[in-house]
Amino acid sequence: MFSVSPAEILTIAVVALVVFGPKRLPELSRKLGGALRELKDTAADLRRGLESEIGGDTDLTVIRREMQGLLDIPPARNTPLPPRPPADPAAPSDTAP
Repeated sequence: MFSVSPAEILTIAVVALVVFGPKRLPELSRKLGGALRELKDTAADLRRGLESEIGGDTDLTVIRREMQGLLDIPPARNTPLPPRPPADPAAPSDTAP
């Protein structure tokens, strides 16, 4: 999903150390870890809820593949509409005189 190189991680760590200081950095790291864990647990609960609502035999990966297949359909071309036939002057008109 994200591609972060080791050099980028080291740069972020050094900037965080300078900005927050060595005393507050461990506390902030624990809070960030707890928040990420809670987010992961919430996502897992949501996934389990969706799977139970959809049905036990249906997997979200199957639905994801079907949706991806729909997204891979090439868009329709902008083809011009066929020309209208010329109006027949002998035909009765819709407007009253």
